[in-house]
Amino acid sequence: MCTDTSLIAHLLLSLTGPWQCTQATVADQVLLREVFASTRQIELDLLGPDPALRDAFVGMQMLAQRRSVALHYPAAVELVIRHQGQAAGRLWLHEDEAGVRVVDITMLPAFQHRGGATACLRTLLHLADTSGRAVHLHVLLDNVARHWYARLGFDITGTHGLYQAMTRLPTVDLEYQHEQA
Repeated sequence: MCTDTSLIAHLLLSLTGPWQCTQATVADQVLLREVFASTRQIELDLLGPDPALRDAFVGMQMLAQRRSVALHYPAAVELVIRHQGQAAGRLWLHEDEAGVRVVDITMLPAFQHRGGATACLRTLLHLADTSGRAVHLHVLLDNVARHWYARLGFDITGTHGLYQAMTRLPTVDLEYQHEQA
């Protein structure tokens, strides 16, 4: 059972297999830009091949995202997802009295569908369960990840514009519940 209130700290310690998370640092900024750019491929394709224009677009969009996260989730922690030590993606989490919010989870294309995001979220969900905390997120209505979140136990709690709010309430292991009785 988690006794510390920081599920993020526990997550960093709990992922000990091939998939791990580390707190992002200044040294990770080039990687984080690459991860962010990978989510904007459609827009980048529309811009054409000019590298200066593409770089300016990514920089502007990334800055807007960072400002929005800082405004809405000031205590958010940005993590780098690693596979056998190699940077593979980003997990951005925010903890508060309502639980833990998955602000963003993005895998680089070369690491998608290899189990990394699932390993990170399943570990986070287990830690949330053991501490009795909910996990929340918002996902675009047309994002196929909505179905993946549903398979992980998230339920739709509302729709806000282009986004669907989803929450996974903590589940109680029946064996653990019996031990506590």
